[in-house]
Amino acid sequence: MLRLKLDAPYEQVYVYISLENPLTGQVRTIDAKIDTGAAVTIIPKEVVEGLGLPSLGNWDFSMVDGTPLSTEAFMCRLSFSDEDSIDTPIYVCDTESGIALLGMDILRLCNFSQWHEWEEKEHSVFFEMELIAEEAML
Repeated sequence: MLRLKLDAPYEQVYVYISLENPLTGQVRTIDAKIDTGAAVTIIPKEVVEGLGLPSLGNWDFSMVDGTPLSTEAFMCRLSFSDEDSIDTPIYVCDTESGIALLGMDILRLCNFSQWHEWEEKEHSVFFEMELIAEEAML
């Protein structure tokens, strides 16, 4: 389970995700932007190259504006914490920002909660997410 205290403004939420090569056990933790508008999880090319992840071949997508995009998919073990992990394909994209996007392919496998806490003159917002147990998905 991942728990964050959000700072205002709350327009964009970033989380740390760990990517593990399922064959070698090599791990790298990166910052990823939660993007409910992204169909798939996108990882910068230099991250994938450094882990030596197994390739799943090339895939073709269309960007929101209809521009075709061809990219390579890789298999990895993705986690938000030491408790939650999932073996999943991720996709590589050369982005100018170098930021990873956590897309709906992973987000649909999560439970979310958000709550507010007030103390005298302070208002805090908390966000929590966890991967759904595989047996709950059946």
